[in-house]
Amino acid sequence: MKLSTPSCPSTPETSPKRRPQGIAGTKTAAALLATMLLIASGATPATASDESPTVQNDHAMGSTIHGHESAGHLFTLQATESASSLPGVPGMDVSSHQGVVDWTKAAENGARFAYVKASEGTEYSNPYFADQYAGAASVGMLRGAYHFALPNASSGAAQASYFLQSGAAWTPDGEALPALLDLEYNPYGSSCYGMTPGQMVSWISDFSTTILSRTGRLPAIYTTTDWWNTCTGRANGFGNHPLHIARWSATPGELPAGWQAYTLWQHADSGVFPGDQNVFNGTVQQLAAFASNPGPIFSDITGGQFTTEVNWLGSRGISTGWTESNGARTYRPLAPVARDAMAAFLYRLEGSPEFTAPAKSPFADVATTNPFYKQITWLASKGISTGWIEANGTKTYRPLEPVARDAMAAFMYRLAGSPEFNAPAESPFADVDTTNPFYKQITWLASSGISSGWNETNGTKTYRPFEPVARDAMAAFMSRFDTKFGDQ
Repeated sequence: MKLSTPSCPSTPETSPKRRPQGIAGTKTAAALLATMLLIASGATPATASDESPTVQNDHAMGSTIHGHESAGHLFTLQATESASSLPGVPGMDVSSHQGVVDWTKAAENGARFAYVKASEGTEYSNPYFADQYAGAASVGMLRGAYHFALPNASSGAAQASYFLQSGAAWTPDGEALPALLDLEYNPYGSSCYGMTPGQMVSWISDFSTTILSRTGRLPAIYTTTDWWNTCTGRANGFGNHPLHIARWSATPGELPAGWQAYTLWQHADSGVFPGDQNVFNGTVQQLAAFASNPGPIFSDITGGQFTTEVNWLGSRGISTGWTESNGARTYRPLAPVARDAMAAFLYRLEGSPEFTAPAKSPFADVATTNPFYKQITWLASKGISTGWIEANGTKTYRPLEPVARDAMAAFMYRLAGSPEFNAPAESPFADVDTTNPFYKQITWLASSGISSGWNETNGTKTYRPFEPVARDAMAAFMSRFDTKFGDQ
């Protein structure tokens, strides 16, 4: 891995630090030793491109570790060993420092996956990215893209959006690996970018939420145990994100707070492949599953009744849940769905269609500054919810009220286009009379298989029309609705 010389941005936190001479000397000696051992073993050492990056802010994954982690952890004979000597599936990561990569040779030497640097901050894009990303795929490697974070430069959302402009968003095609967020020492100043642990956790969550909402999958996180525990205050809520641990030693060592296992391990910064040497913690079959399966999204969804449906909802970006103070992403499955959140759910279920919200709110209790104003007014414009006419003549939406199960049936019936349906002469539910104002919609919902109600101990079937809709049940309703009506 070729290291660039950091250049100060327009408003640096401090001047760039020099790398200690002792560690630089250790790297030189280790590189010479690795080369000699590779030649002796008959292997050919991989080398980076001779072309130097011509722009600032071009830092490769792991490039700042040298000046902060102890020399004893940096260089081992792992770099000189065969790619098949470590347990797991071998891979690599590259950036502009590798330039034009011989992907055929890397594949012949055993690489099965590659991460390619796409971006850094919001001002740098890897000029080799498109060719490197396509090159990895051309030889049958699974490939993913990574972003070098500069948390003090702009928001997590801004950097996630900039990263996604590369065109490397994850899709469940079995060929792409999840986005990777590179979190390491500040190349320009204090290790933690002058941020408190709480600020850092919020920044990471902001990046993660944006990636989840745009791609349907949480990003993986690349970091070292020292950086993570120091700069996030040992935040333990990110365990649902795949961990790409960086430790150039014989073992991954102690993992950062919040992870019980690693998914990927960067074990050396040079070796038989161009760039850094990595290994996937599993089999080739498990690597393929890792590429295609979005995995768990919410830390409070752990195999309950509607786990599949809630994960589906998260993978579609319909709900990104809440981020707790430790970084944990929660769904709160038993909480009731409020009417404003329902509007957002239905709007996203429909693919977030183009819609310009009116300059003046049609509802007296929904300000134009409401975070769900666009979704609520879209719902009204489609006639899915008409709200209430109050005694004083105003129209209200009551955004914070829970959605009752009878109203939910009406919402979904209208979302489906109010299809032709003849309600049964006899109600299938003991607690829903044929005179109920939503009788047609409720029985349509049941006939469509979206809600089957409850079988009570006395043998009757109930719908419980006035109960609030819980968030886990809402996920199930929407998943079933999408299965039946999603392609219409």
